[in-house]
Amino acid sequence: MDPNTFLYNVPLMLIDRFCKIMDTGCHRYGWRALASRILPSFTEVRQYERVEAAGRSPTEELLWSWAQQNARVGDLLKVLKDMDHYRAIQLFQGQFQAVKAQPPITLRDIRAGTRDFHPEMRISEGSFSDVYLARIGGDTFAVKLFKQVHNTSWKTLWDFFQKEMEIHQLCRHPNVLVSLGCFSDERRYCLLYPYLAKGSLFRRLHRRSNVPPLSWEERFSIIKGVAKALHHLHTSQACAVICGNVSSSNVLLDDTLQPKLSDVCLARLRPHSVDRRRTATLDAGFHSHPGYLPEEYLRNGKLSTGLDVFSFGTVVMETMTGRKAVEQLPKHTLLRDLLTSEAEDSGSVDSCLQFLDPSAGRWPPSLARSLLDLSLKCVASHNSRPSMENVLQALSRLLPPPPSFSSPDRPRSLDDGPSPSIPEEHDELLSVPGSPARPCECSQSEVTYRSVTEPENAPAKGVGGPSYKSLPVQCSCQAETGSLSCEDCRANGFSSTSLDSA
Repeated sequence: MDPNTFLYNVPLMLIDRFCKIMDTGCHRYGWRALASRILPSFTEVRQYERVEAAGRSPTEELLWSWAQQNARVGDLLKVLKDMDHYRAIQLFQGQFQAVKAQPPITLRDIRAGTRDFHPEMRISEGSFSDVYLARIGGDTFAVKLFKQVHNTSWKTLWDFFQKEMEIHQLCRHPNVLVSLGCFSDERRYCLLYPYLAKGSLFRRLHRRSNVPPLSWEERFSIIKGVAKALHHLHTSQACAVICGNVSSSNVLLDDTLQPKLSDVCLARLRPHSVDRRRTATLDAGFHSHPGYLPEEYLRNGKLSTGLDVFSFGTVVMETMTGRKAVEQLPKHTLLRDLLTSEAEDSGSVDSCLQFLDPSAGRWPPSLARSLLDLSLKCVASHNSRPSMENVLQALSRLLPPPPSFSSPDRPRSLDDGPSPSIPEEHDELLSVPGSPARPCECSQSEVTYRSVTEPENAPAKGVGGPSYKSLPVQCSCQAETGSLSCEDCRANGFSSTSLDSA
């Protein structure tokens, strides 16, 4: 395999085999040795131990996080060589299994796979593009076809088509949907994408399909993935990219529920040398999701990175509450206005916890509170919004709680009561018959062990039989030197006379 290949472009079958090798390896050849060479601190290694305790693959999570930093196969091979892990090195060098190359796809294949873009093959509709299902060579793809509507000129459609091609060539990231090809003729412009059967985040949140609801852990992971994608676009090395079209409908989910940001045809490129306060202009009429747009954009159509931050904050609110960005009934209500007003009226973000989606399970209160507070900052006025870099830093500090222990492995506390195997002081547990129950004082020589099977109503010493399982122990006093024994020895029948007779 080419060492310059990005890790997120490595076939999943190869990644799965590598993860099985590292997850089951010993300390020297396992995932911890790999993590110690990749991660900057031991604290982050502990985070992946939580992943392992939760039953997931720590190697897969580690590679996924590293791939988002645009790590390549060559970087991984250097680490494996430092570990002397030649079995894993040979795996990536292709000596175990060759990767089958995908035959080239033509526009004729796309037309045949979509039945010449038949309406029955249409998956979704947009303002100026539709998405179709295509079955080509036994595989399933998604085809985005640009269409001429509302008197849109062909030049405008070509600009959208060309812009989306440029963005995909410029910005490759695990959380950005990858383009597999672009095709055009005198009547059609279309883009080829992998088909993600899990659908969009909008469909999963609002139950448009017969699937179980997303848990709060899955929602938190999706939020972090979208933030990483936007941060990558804003800090792209060649040229910063303003997406301008972030919504839950444009966040697709793969088989592992990892988010993929899609539909970037409205994006704008901005050189890093340009003043950050300067904005690009786009007709707001092209945008199909007005509920995710801030006021400054609706007024003048100015695109800036602050627009993406605002839209991201709305997606966070939608993901946590399960409510739509715009509720049509009983009246036209914006989700951001609902949460903002609630926090302002109560003076605290805690009052917004009542809007959490109960189908996600019980959010950790501190985590939910921090996420809601972050979303409110994202939808604030333009000058008060954080950058995506600050957003990502804030999210990186929010770690989910460690997994709960099963009952046999759960740490015990003093509140759990004594264990049967722990020695107990008999005189403090059994009082003399006929006396009120109260704590008793006993000497060190009277401490004994009570049998686990001894009944609670066992007769006391001298009443029906002895209750001690061992003889009283003489203390170390002056009786050993022939002097008078101490009070404890006399109470237990020891004296200098008895010692002499013994």
